[in-house]
Amino acid sequence: MLVLAMAFPMIANNEYERGDVNQDGKTSINDVTFLINYLLTHEWPGSTGTNHEFVDLGLSSGTLWATCNIGATNPEEYGDYFAWGETVPNKENYAWTTTAFAYYENGTLCFSKYNEIDNKTELDPEDDAAYVNWGPEWRMPTAAQIQELLDQCNWSGTYELNGVKGRLLTSKANGNTIFLPFVGQRSGTNLSGTGSSGNYWSRDMYYSSGSYKPNSAFKLYFGASAKQKTLGSRNLGYAVRPVYAGQNDPTGDYERGDVNHDGVVNISDVTALTSYLLSNIWPEPQPVVEYVDLGLPNGTLWATHNVGANSPEELGDFFAWGETAPKANYAWDNTAWLYVENGKKRISKYNTDSQYGEVDNKTELDPEDDAAYVNMGPEWRMPSKADIDELLENCTWEWTQLNGVNGQMVTGPNGNTIFLPAGGERMGTNIFNVGVSGNYWSRSLYVLNETVSYPTAAYKIYLTDTDLTRNSADRNCGFPVRAVRIAQD
Repeated sequence: MLVLAMAFPMIANNEYERGDVNQDGKTSINDVTFLINYLLTHEWPGSTGTNHEFVDLGLSSGTLWATCNIGATNPEEYGDYFAWGETVPNKENYAWTTTAFAYYENGTLCFSKYNEIDNKTELDPEDDAAYVNWGPEWRMPTAAQIQELLDQCNWSGTYELNGVKGRLLTSKANGNTIFLPFVGQRSGTNLSGTGSSGNYWSRDMYYSSGSYKPNSAFKLYFGASAKQKTLGSRNLGYAVRPVYAGQNDPTGDYERGDVNHDGVVNISDVTALTSYLLSNIWPEPQPVVEYVDLGLPNGTLWATHNVGANSPEELGDFFAWGETAPKANYAWDNTAWLYVENGKKRISKYNTDSQYGEVDNKTELDPEDDAAYVNMGPEWRMPSKADIDELLENCTWEWTQLNGVNGQMVTGPNGNTIFLPAGGERMGTNIFNVGVSGNYWSRSLYVLNETVSYPTAAYKIYLTDTDLTRNSADRNCGFPVRAVRIAQD
């Protein structure tokens, strides 16, 4: 480090402020040291430190949930109660007249912040109870993170931990758990519902299609059997269960360490920063070489092997549609956003039909739900329905073997090839038809036209020794993914 420090000039060009990792106004050898310390400890030097424990529930977004509430030292303790947007807990009266940013004008309830005028729909850090009370590594959860907790965990009935009633949440992905006690709520000067219901704030105000409800924010509510993301009045006192806002949480504030702009903070950022300090030029991102140009009309570039594989003939990982990690059981009620209510199948995301619940009309996977994007990086996506059709219509397909594995050799118009192994399919806890048929997910929901769609299914490639087609399958099925490369700015 001493030798490097002598070689490196102090650089203060605003154009390259991304290198100012320690935020002292300049880019220097000190930033390299700062970044290395972060990689070793997962805490920025000088931060308050991560003095609170969190649990990895294997959620699709990577969100890490705290093990206890703000103001508590154990999972079963209720902790403190906050009005939404307030950071000082346990006041005497949770009324509108004592609520931050709320006031009456000519008898009408008004708001000076988080309203239709400032268009703020998410708490600023200084108004976030987790950020202020626990430090910059923590945030109150978003409404989306609450929904993910509802969708991707199994919820017990009433559960007692050290004599305290609540709900035990068990990850569907990895079996890890968190306990949420029945904290009730504070309203006015009263405390009610303890031991029978739980209310936990998000950091998101209600907003939908240009419509605001500035008196309300999203919360997690649950009782002995019910559980939902719903709305609560900003004046009420609820508990806060924070999420860790470090590198694994895309809502965190640690982008400053990602100096090479590849979406993660790791040793490659140290290499990029060191290279910049030596040359005063940021190195160009290393080209991705694991793809093939088949000479397709739209220029689509296909990966050489499946997600989770190291060679073209390996099957790699199996994913349910919209999930980014493989698992043991590919059942409907063990799949992201799919559940059963009163004996009926329901869908909480990527839904175009009201018979399955609230409609969001999303017909293509968001990047955070795309197995290729999450596992291979931002230059990759699962193919679209159009990408599949282009591959089927413009290439020559031949059933063959590669290193003893059955599959289809796909030859593009320019003579280049990719091999798609016949990986079969996963359903429930079983795997079928390995070496006989192949199924490859697209990122597109099953939509026939503007008025006809089937949100329980998504498009896929289906291949055998005699059959090639683009068809569909239920979203809970486990199939491999062959990614396509997306050009980066």
